[in-house]
Amino acid sequence: MSGDLAMSSPTGITAVVNPFGARLVELVTPDRDGVRANIVLGFDTTREYHDFVNLYFGATVGPVAGRIADGRFRGGDLELELEPNEGSTHLHGGSARALDRVEWDVVDSSPESVEFRHVSSDGEDGYPGAVDVRAIYRFAGDELHISFTATTTRPTPINLVNHTYFNLSGDARTSIIEHSLMIAASAVLATDDRLLPLGGVHDVDGAALDFRDERRIGDRLPRGGEPWPGIDNTFILDSDAPIAALLHDPVSGRTLSIVTTEPTLQVYSGNRIPHLPGRSGSAYEPGSGICLEAQRVPDASALPDWPTIVVPAGETYRQTTVWRFGTR
Repeated sequence: MSGDLAMSSPTGITAVVNPFGARLVELVTPDRDGVRANIVLGFDTTREYHDFVNLYFGATVGPVAGRIADGRFRGGDLELELEPNEGSTHLHGGSARALDRVEWDVVDSSPESVEFRHVSSDGEDGYPGAVDVRAIYRFAGDELHISFTATTTRPTPINLVNHTYFNLSGDARTSIIEHSLMIAASAVLATDDRLLPLGGVHDVDGAALDFRDERRIGDRLPRGGEPWPGIDNTFILDSDAPIAALLHDPVSGRTLSIVTTEPTLQVYSGNRIPHLPGRSGSAYEPGSGICLEAQRVPDASALPDWPTIVVPAGETYRQTTVWRFGTR
């Protein structure tokens, strides 16, 4: 794909990133027998990423990841009217100049890391301030570190996410319902049938979304109105947990552990992935991949006692999420 940049870890894990959306397009790791395979969903061409941009495969998402009800952001002394792009909801920064659908600049690259930069103009898509965003992918041993920073000339909301879909089997024809998952979270954000915050949280104790102990995903799927009965929930992470989440494929033995600076994990089990061809001859459908998105809560009314996501002028937004790969 045009503009692809290859990276590799000292232990032989390889990745491919691309400036369109500062996205991860391939990630190859070994299974317990040393067999290497790509464990993320993606496409072969930039055209396909443009054609299916609303899937957000591997992209850096923002300036505000997540859903803002009726396109009305209220928080940090700001009141903004933002473009709806999912019914009446503003999702993942909108549809015109959101971070996943622009070409980023490559400001630095090496065999083990790539740094992207994008500067949005003041007022772009309704967001105040000229915002300078950096996204850095960096290997360290068996870990891939993804770091974001952003500065702004005016107060503006910022909540950045990497939107990679994982399938640790290395074969997207195998549903992620066979994976097991642990999430260090005692509560989930309370939402309505449009996946918008109601205000407050639900305790997961005894509920389908209780993943505090590692469980097969297919045994815990809630039943609802999705085209495929999956998960699309914000988990409130336990602050004292050593890791935020652990994903495991029992057939290949591959594991993914997540450590993050962020307070929540948006878990999305690919419920609305359409039937379509994917990277290197693979075929995708609902449940072909799972997103584990470390982020903050974008709707101020959801948890009003939490810090605002509005970043003041001259201050720096920072977040780092670490993906640690292994086998068992």
